[in-house]
Amino acid sequence: MTMLQRPPQPLPPNQHGGFLKQPNLTSSVDNQEYLTECAELIGEHKIEIDEEKILDLLQIKYRWPEPSLEVINHCGMVSNDFFDVKGYLIYDRWKRLYDLGFTSLLNNVLDLTSQLRDLNNKLLAIKGSETNANFYLSKGTETRRPSFDPHNHDYHVVVKPIYGSCTWVVNGKKHEAVEDSVLVIPAFSEHSVISNKEPRLSLTINLTG
Repeated sequence: MTMLQRPPQPLPPNQHGGFLKQPNLTSSVDNQEYLTECAELIGEHKIEIDEEKILDLLQIKYRWPEPSLEVINHCGMVSNDFFDVKGYLIYDRWKRLYDLGFTSLLNNVLDLTSQLRDLNNKLLAIKGSETNANFYLSKGTETRRPSFDPHNHDYHVVVKPIYGSCTWVVNGKKHEAVEDSVLVIPAFSEHSVISNKEPRLSLTINLTG
């Protein structure tokens, strides 16, 4: 464990663009203990999804209303020019972007499989609330942008690679995220993925402090 039918939309600063300033607050909660407990649980929890399985799940048309699936374009903005007029996914249009090497963001995925639902229930017992988690999916690329520019969040993030690997930079230090590991990114830490040369599926779990 390592502690669109419309133009692409720029990301608001509190998501994946820009930086947030850490407030000067005190808390009676031991965030380190909380993060460690969550990270250990996430790291030990088995999630078996390969490329064939995730692509099959993406063909459940009505599970993916706009904007539950987004593509990070080469300018670092999210694009969703692959939904029909009713707001449902046109799989083949999205798949072409995937095959070209662009990274996709699948939002709020802890309902997709029984193993993901089980993880959500385990985290509920620690957090006392539902958990938001996203998949980052890529066929691998050496020419396309692997993810967003460096940014931070006002919540903690735990990254769990499901298959494949990529290189992260967190507060200026490189980390290789590989299967059977977790990467813990504390709130307000600057982070980004800088290399994604092979197919990968990563689960990023957002934890409020």
